[in-house]
Amino acid sequence: MSKSKAFPLPDVLRDLALLRASDVQLASLVPESSQSSSSNKELDSDLERSYQFTKEARAAIRLRDGGKVEDEASRLDTVRSGLEEFVKGLEGKTDS
Repeated sequence: MSKSKAFPLPDVLRDLALLRASDVQLASLVPESSQSSSSNKELDSDLERSYQFTKEARAAIRLRDGGKVEDEASRLDTVRSGLEEFVKGLEGKTDS
């Protein structure tokens, strides 16, 4: 991924000052939206799903990086082996 270059702060401040002094309405520079409201609702829905996916992906990455998944897997293996030994012990007593 290429690293973006930041704009020089003095140039940005000068440009903002010029815009403010010229009384240009920035809204007049943006083209009117020609999309219908149903398209906007669909886009909003897609955007919300994208945010949800990103949130869940970040949570999964944090779990993986934190080692919590491996810790839980190890704990479950220990419990499972203990239960298997317990069941073997019960089976041994019922056979006698």
